[in-house]
Amino acid sequence: MPHIIATDRALYWAVGEPVVASGLTEVGGATVTGLPMVSAADENAFLAQTVTLAGDYNPLPDAGWLEAGSIYGYSGGLVIVRQSHDRTIYAPEDTPALFSVYRADAAEALVWIANEPVQMGTRRLYDDVLYECIQAHTTQTDWVPPALPALWKVVQEEPVPDAWAVGVAYTGDNTAGAGNGDVVTYNGRLYRCWQSHTSIAGWEPPNVPALWIDLGPV
Repeated sequence: MPHIIATDRALYWAVGEPVVASGLTEVGGATVTGLPMVSAADENAFLAQTVTLAGDYNPLPDAGWLEAGSIYGYSGGLVIVRQSHDRTIYAPEDTPALFSVYRADAAEALVWIANEPVQMGTRRLYDDVLYECIQAHTTQTDWVPPALPALWKVVQEEPVPDAWAVGVAYTGDNTAGAGNGDVVTYNGRLYRCWQSHTSIAGWEPPNVPALWIDLGPV
């Protein structure tokens, strides 16, 4: 059966075509299903995979209380509630402080707000500086990124990793420690080596999830 195992961070997941269920794994947890599955640690990468898949799944209500972190079907895809609120008349794409929707320009990060559950790897702008969450928490007004290096780090521009190739001895998390395996690019996506091995034809990253963890778009 298809399954996902969250190692160093939680993963958004959705199952079914159209989607019938979705959620967020716990770090180190697993989700098992006999249905088609999509998953990603990055919220925008996850939402991109679910465009046109949601159908009538758990539709976003027109009124009522919405809890932060909840996932709803909207306009054929999914949306994630950023902060708890009473549903307004405004569309999710017009209220980025309330909802995460798929952004075609993935480089356009959302602005940091208070009262939002954020996961390890979540990226937010604060005073025009890009930060990445390094410890899952719910944001609050006195926990702004610059003041809390235990929760946020400044994102530094890094060179794009080398492309995956045949005949290379890759070091995985099982050898280097969780989150420290070799990272490669393949068909526009980033992958981190999970199990150390020497690559061969047919073991391309998307084909062997036992060896590679999909980190999302480059």
